[in-house]
Amino acid sequence: MTEDRKKAMPSTLLRVERVVVTIEEAALFLILASLLVTLTLQIASRFLFEFPLDWTEELARVGQMWLVFIGAAVGARRAEHFVVEIFMERVHFPGKPLVARAIDILVVGFFLVLALVSAWTTWFGSIQTMPALASSVAWAYAAIPVGCALIAFHFVCSWVRPVQASVAAMEAGE
Repeated sequence: MTEDRKKAMPSTLLRVERVVVTIEEAALFLILASLLVTLTLQIASRFLFEFPLDWTEELARVGQMWLVFIGAAVGARRAEHFVVEIFMERVHFPGKPLVARAIDILVVGFFLVLALVSAWTTWFGSIQTMPALASSVAWAYAAIPVGCALIAFHFVCSWVRPVQASVAAMEAGE
């Protein structure tokens, strides 16, 4: 691999991550807006018209699953999740960077395994249907493997971000 390709790979990965984050944030906005409309319809139909819409509860449940898992991925990108960070900032010991990298590798491995297992569960659960929506429960279950894969992706990208920042600082003469 040439030097130019080695330098281009991290910046390409970070460009892809920026696009993914934009899509995630737009999806979160749309899901939250649809939840607001769906739950308002549910409340209005139940208490004002005394004719509850049965599909609103199922759609809200599906939306909440997607909101949680995509939101968790955005939280992972922003490093707003783990209390381990507080511990790592306050404690000083030899080999701390190595321990931090090992923790990151374990986190990525955990979320990749969770993504695979939940994808398998989604596949086998796809024969079930949600009665009110008349669609497969796989649409709801798919939030788990997608969210876990996105979390793992953001953690891998976080390994490149500090390298990119230090390379940019070196090129600027700092």
